[in-house]
Amino acid sequence: MLVTAALVKSLVRFLRNYREAGVLGVAPIVVTVVAFAFVVILPAIHLHRAFMPSRDRAPRILAGFGDWFGAEGYPLVGRHRGLDIKSTPGVDVLAAANGRVTVARDTNDLCGLIVVIDHDAPYRTVYCHFSDIAVRVGDSVKRGQRIGAVGTSGLRPWPGFEHVHLEVQRGRDVNDLVDPLPSIVGCFDETRAYAGDRLVLTYPVKC
Repeated sequence: MLVTAALVKSLVRFLRNYREAGVLGVAPIVVTVVAFAFVVILPAIHLHRAFMPSRDRAPRILAGFGDWFGAEGYPLVGRHRGLDIKSTPGVDVLAAANGRVTVARDTNDLCGLIVVIDHDAPYRTVYCHFSDIAVRVGDSVKRGQRIGAVGTSGLRPWPGFEHVHLEVQRGRDVNDLVDPLPSIVGCFDETRAYAGDRLVLTYPVKC
């Protein structure tokens, strides 16, 4: 609303200046239009995508690995570290692969309530924004096991953009990141056998 009001005000000022003095004050209008695009249009596009059903039943990804825009469509300071997978508060968060829990706590930062699971070396998966955590450090977990519930802890999303943040780290360096998407083979299926010779992930929420 504020950006829309600023855009209208800039247009009125632009027309008044042109009528009175023949001066085209273009800069304020350009700045406001750009701000309008970033603050209103892009989030609106993301909102539309968030509520569109996916074709293959897979959870919708609101922000991808390496994106410059977050789940709500706003620009990020740096590239996105993982996937923001849309869900609903209270829904179960599932382990994306077998492993051992090495972190289960409140980070008191953008991630909020976090769970980290170590898999076969050198990979580990990181899950953020829980409302509650159902595992403890040292627990062994199986693929598809409930490890917590979707929430809005950490960087609180706008309504309609609630999600699980999933990232894959390699080795001990938290900034050595891998795109999780190529390793995701679909929704968890308890009747399916999954390969054990490489990192194979399933979506961390039910489809």
